[in-house]
Amino acid sequence: MPTSPDCILCLSRQSLDAARFVSDDPKIHEQVLRRSLEISLERGFIDTPPLLGQEIHREIRRLTGNPDPYAAVKKEFNTLIFSQIDHFREIIRSAENPLEAAVRVAVGGNTIDFALGPHLSAETVNDAMQKAMGQPINGDLQQFFDVVATAKNILYLLDNSGEIVCDRLLIEELLRKESPPTITAVVRGFPVINDATREDAKFVGLTDLVEVIDNGNDGLGTILELCGPTFHEHLAHADLVISKGLANYETLIEYGPEKYSKTTAYLFKAKCAFIAKFSGTSLGDLVVQVRSGEWGLESGEYPTINSSQQTPLHSPLPTLH
Repeated sequence: MPTSPDCILCLSRQSLDAARFVSDDPKIHEQVLRRSLEISLERGFIDTPPLLGQEIHREIRRLTGNPDPYAAVKKEFNTLIFSQIDHFREIIRSAENPLEAAVRVAVGGNTIDFALGPHLSAETVNDAMQKAMGQPINGDLQQFFDVVATAKNILYLLDNSGEIVCDRLLIEELLRKESPPTITAVVRGFPVINDATREDAKFVGLTDLVEVIDNGNDGLGTILELCGPTFHEHLAHADLVISKGLANYETLIEYGPEKYSKTTAYLFKAKCAFIAKFSGTSLGDLVVQVRSGEWGLESGEYPTINSSQQTPLHSPLPTLH
């Protein structure tokens, strides 16, 4: 996906947010912001947003001397969402269509994204999750049901901490099938923003449920050239990839069919106006998009999906405290 001027502004704000998370020193804030702007000027319209973000966040960690500037908020939201897991599970299991309810919880959880700003609150997350149970899904939910029904080996690309609890609930539902698939969950190889790592997967009990691997790098999303051999081995054996969040979407759609041809279900919330326009959705939409790999930017085709009015679920979600 091409880098837009809005992406550069967003990454600059991210750098300042991260610096403020770990230091009260205005000189550090200025130093981080200056370096972020320098990188953006050098590489901004050459690299894709995830590659640009990777380089900027490496510099943030170097300049602040902190290997994980978002560690505190990652722990906070893992604890917050995990404390409600039984309530979410009860809502999913009691729904008329539990798999649809689990999808809604998983995509609603994509709200937990500190790349978009430092002021995320429990109230904001709770409102987003409540809305997710009733708003239409943009895309083809039935196509998602169809591909998971026949999948025997699923590679599940995780996104953010906190959100990982919601992904665990969707994985639990997929494993309740009469003939459950083998599921391997993928986290980032090293800390970047509030993306989930192996430590987060352990904290929410995902490592007790399925095999968890890391992708071998600190990139935003899934940049195939940077992923390690363990990731590529599991990718080769997967017959379905479930890709959560914007960064995984931004990176995987860069590849044409000669480089990436896996059937992939993209699940995300359109939190960014540029992404919404690019993906043919509207800002704030819950998106479920299934692609079989025969398209890509290199083939000159851009993804388009149509809004599909699904039956809303009216079960109330617990208030997050």
